[in-house]
Amino acid sequence: MAGQHLRGKLVILCLILVVYGVLRWATSRPPEPALTLTPPAQRQPFAIDLTLPALRGPAQPLSKLHGQVVLLNFWATWCYPCRAEMPSMQALYEAYQHADFTILAIASDPQGQSVVGPFAEKHQLTFPILLDAHNTVGAQLQLPGIPTSYLLDKHSRIAGIEVGARDWNSQSVRQMIKTLLDEPATPDAS
Repeated sequence: MAGQHLRGKLVILCLILVVYGVLRWATSRPPEPALTLTPPAQRQPFAIDLTLPALRGPAQPLSKLHGQVVLLNFWATWCYPCRAEMPSMQALYEAYQHADFTILAIASDPQGQSVVGPFAEKHQLTFPILLDAHNTVGAQLQLPGIPTSYLLDKHSRIAGIEVGARDWNSQSVRQMIKTLLDEPATPDAS
């Protein structure tokens, strides 16, 4: 009888250890792969000079940002991975907003300002947000999904593309931004 009781306890202990191991495995995230920059000579121009309504302030074409490093982020308020990366984007923006860097977050919510405005206010997002309620730009770019982000150099060329959520405030991303900010002002000097 004592042997069965001990065996029962061992079985329960083994089950607990298996469940614990499965839960640890399921909740662990592999490290994010490092973003890599396309070498300057191989960068292609961003194909669209987008002009979209802004959540705050007047709409401005992307071409007005020539000379700045730009993170274009395509997202929506209903997209959980998009929402999850917003705090790290805000931290990155705060760190570099006084350098020649900006973020343009392009929201594809069909309800437009009525849902994006409260979301931005609730999460204290201060970077520029553009509204693309009909997903016109996303369709033109044939985005594979959201979030999708384009990192543009000072000459509006694509230095990197990221599909999926990311920690935009990581040391590796900050180093990439610094590298792009330190690049020469003329595109041919590489």
